[in-house]
Amino acid sequence: MSRLKNKPAPEPELVEEAEAIRPISGAQAVRNALAEGLTEIDDIDNFVRTQYGKEIPRQQISAYKSQANKKSGEGPARRGRRPKAAVEGYLAPPIVPKGDGDLIDALRALKPLVAKVGVEKVKELAELLS
Repeated sequence: MSRLKNKPAPEPELVEEAEAIRPISGAQAVRNALAEGLTEIDDIDNFVRTQYGKEIPRQQISAYKSQANKKSGEGPARRGRRPKAAVEGYLAPPIVPKGDGDLIDALRALKPLVAKVGVEKVKELAELLS
């Protein structure tokens, strides 16, 4: 049979406060910089270096910033050409449907003209155009 020795339970070692604090990650450092209101990569880099003594590559800062913006709901910056400014007074021509609807739509457009000018004048106009 084995003998059980009565050993006192080991006392937990006291950990100094400096060892208990975990070092901050690069991503968290960038998130803290963004929370301070910094948006430029140079500013974020300077903030992380002075506050945390870490050197993070610019490309990695950009990636952390992009991830943080996606999580917060902000989309990436708008890309592509800016839309042209609208010219005042310009009205785009109406969309003309293709097919059999053209004749019916043309007749509907003539109805107010007939009501305004009269049937005889519209006939004269049609003879001039043909």
